[in-house]
Amino acid sequence: MNTRSLLPLVENLKACPAHDNRINRELFLECWGELVREDVTPYSKPTVPVMAALLLHNHRFAGLLNATEQEQLHALVNLALDRYEQQTNPPNKLGKLIAGIIKK
Repeated sequence: MNTRSLLPLVENLKACPAHDNRINRELFLECWGELVREDVTPYSKPTVPVMAALLLHNHRFAGLLNATEQEQLHALVNLALDRYEQQTNPPNKLGKLIAGIIKK
């Protein structure tokens, strides 16, 4: 197979939004590890990621927001989850398959 004739196809596949792999499972695990190591002490103010997690995870902390604010937070998190799913499992499975075959 002539690989030169496949170069334009590879470039088109790379330009496809489904190929955007800046967000992936490995990055998720790396960032989660960093979050777990956040410096939390009784004397320090919680960091933004820790407070966001507490607002989402615990009903007592969620009480720091009114109902509208809680809905907005949940809507944003659900939107981010949907986009994470789209980027880690893009709908263009045929394009992924072709790109994987060409890459090999």
